Amino acid sequence: MVDIDDIKEYAKGALKQYMFPVGLIVFQCIFIILYGVHADYGLRKVEVTNQTEGVSHNTPPPVGDVEFYYSFFQDVHVMMFIGFGFLMTFLRRYSFSSVSFNFLIAAFVVEWAILVHGYVFEWNPVTKSFPVDVKVLLKADFVCASVLISFGAVLGKTNPAQLVALALIEVVIQVWNEYIGTELFCVYDAGESIFVHVFGAYFGLAVSYTLQRHHIVESTKESSSYASDIFSMIGTLFLFCFWPSFNAGTAYGDGRLRAIVNTYISISASVILTFTVSALVGKGKEEIIHIQNATLAGGVAVGTVADKNIGLFGAMIIGSLAGIISTLGYKYLLELLKKIRIHDTCGVHNLHGMPGVFSGLAGIVVASMPWRSYYHENLSYKCLSGGEHRSAAVQAGYQCAGLLLTLGMAIVGGVFTGLILRLPIFASPDNNSYFDDSLNWHVPQDFVAEDSALGSLIKNILPTNMQLEENPKQATPIIVKYNPNTIEFIQEKSPRQSIQTVSQQSNQSVFLNVADLKNDQSNPTSPVLFTQRL
Repeated sequence: MVDIDDIKEYAKGALKQYMFPVGLIVFQCIFIILYGVHADYGLRKVEVTNQTEGVSHNTPPPVGDVEFYYSFFQDVHVMMFIGFGFLMTFLRRYSFSSVSFNFLIAAFVVEWAILVHGYVFEWNPVTKSFPVDVKVLLKADFVCASVLISFGAVLGKTNPAQLVALALIEVVIQVWNEYIGTELFCVYDAGESIFVHVFGAYFGLAVSYTLQRHHIVESTKESSSYASDIFSMIGTLFLFCFWPSFNAGTAYGDGRLRAIVNTYISISASVILTFTVSALVGKGKEEIIHIQNATLAGGVAVGTVADKNIGLFGAMIIGSLAGIISTLGYKYLLELLKKIRIHDTCGVHNLHGMPGVFSGLAGIVVASMPWRSYYHENLSYKCLSGGEHRSAAVQAGYQCAGLLLTLGMAIVGGVFTGLILRLPIFASPDNNSYFDDSLNWHVPQDFVAEDSALGSLIKNILPTNMQLEENPKQATPIIVKYNPNTIEFIQEKSPRQSIQTVSQQSNQSVFLNVADLKNDQSNPTSPVLFTQRL
């Protein structure tokens, strides 16, 4: 007789196990239908102009212009998939998930963001469609950056299904927030410091708080290694090199030149001050977490005013202050946030949150100086409070309103999303499963569980009592039988060519390969062996 309860339990387990791939297939099918019905190529239109009239280089490029945007789009694309991906690989036991889930979420968000942005910003009620051109792809990458920043706050504490759900919700809220801020409030934000960095950081922090507010996240796996920190630095260098393209991507004319120069000067200044402050607070020594992250704070902090006439000295001041703020944040604020149950894995509050708010404040100050802000270039008839005839004071007020709106929508939206992700259907990982690739991946043979006897052996004995060769020569295996509750470790007292330790989890046996080892230990030339029991 079939037991109904057993069927329910089986169905529940299958749903949790396969919800992620099935959900991706469902959403992909929905996206295909929406693209087929409403999306179209945003081809460049042929415009007839008076040949006798000169065209200013400060005129926006024609709609659908590929050459004007593509090189910048390509740079930003590299930032999303390589820069952010490798920046998150600092967790020594979560590198598979860091770079691969970054890859997945970025690709998923690009598809979803093009649709949402098209419906909100580009919808044509006559043709019942929206165009997709290179500028739209660039905007989708900006939305992607916001989601990846939020991903950094919850890195290692969520499963793939939760990440997809987070992306689905955040994209909608982020796009609507930017629509209100840019189309109605007419806030200028060339480098997306407010609408991407501030929004993504505080959305992610709100999600993290909601998910883990009932317990403190403590895990020995939340640490880096020498190799993982080197890989993370690769991401840092990619982001550093391409950040001017991020801030100047949608600018044009003189504004694009100012955005490139200001960003390069500002982010370079943050590098100098990060090294300086890190050495000061580290008593003469640098901390790699500062160099991986705070060096980029200048690119975030100058974003809102990147295309404005702030002067090269202004860019240096902004970048220098951002480097100081971010470095001190990584040194002191990370632990303080944990005390109020906000666990920030990547420190997005220090790299994106505080520098982004600082950038928004700089935008308010610059708006009060119209000879430097050129804020009229961002106005249209749809702008509230005067349309194209705003005063500088009103523009400064709306810059402040845009920053506050972003903070409010990010925090409220993040709390709401966190509550959704806590539903039992998502099967949230527990504290013991945090920051561990083995939860979601078929890990290679050299990935050994730290809490196993063999993991303790490798961690406590091998570094001090023996030295392993990276490429040991072929050796004859010797199977050492032992009690199931113990591990026998055989070590040569006299040096030989190599020793290789291999664990097979299926039968919990240990193989010790000793090069040219002779079974006859009575031979005086054979190595002296001893056994250590754990």
